[in-house]
Formats: sequence, structure tokens, C-alpha cells
Amino acid sequence: MRHTVWMFLLIATALLGFCGYCTALLDWVQDVRTGAYGLNYQEAVLETSALIMYTYLSIRFFRSKLFP
Repeated sequence: MRHTVWMFLLIATALLGFCGYCTALLDWVQDVRTGAYGLNYQEAVLETSALIMYTYLSIRFFRSKLFP
């Protein structure tokens, strides 16, 4: 029973993290389309860097787990 609870929490946390990533990615696309980054370069650099770093780390993690 205890193992099941931990697995549920792990899956729920991963799902919430993925939803947060998708929300940030959609926000980034909307900001690019509306030209919001033309006015605020610091926000553009920070958000773009965070998305690129998170994407790189997730791809690296999946490659290490799927293709050991």
C-alpha cells in the first residue's frame, strides 16, 4: 500500500510538472507572436533560456533512461 502511494505521488508530480512546462511553452509562443519580447529583452532571455535548459535536461534524462 505504501509503495502505491509513493508511485501515485510520483506520477502526479510528473504530470503537474509537464502541465507547467506546456503552459510555459504556450505562454512563450504567445509572447513571441504578440511581440512582447521586443519590449523586454530580459524577460525574453530568461524565459527562453529556462525553456531551452529544461528541454535539454529532459531529453538527456530520457535518453539515459531509455537507451542505457
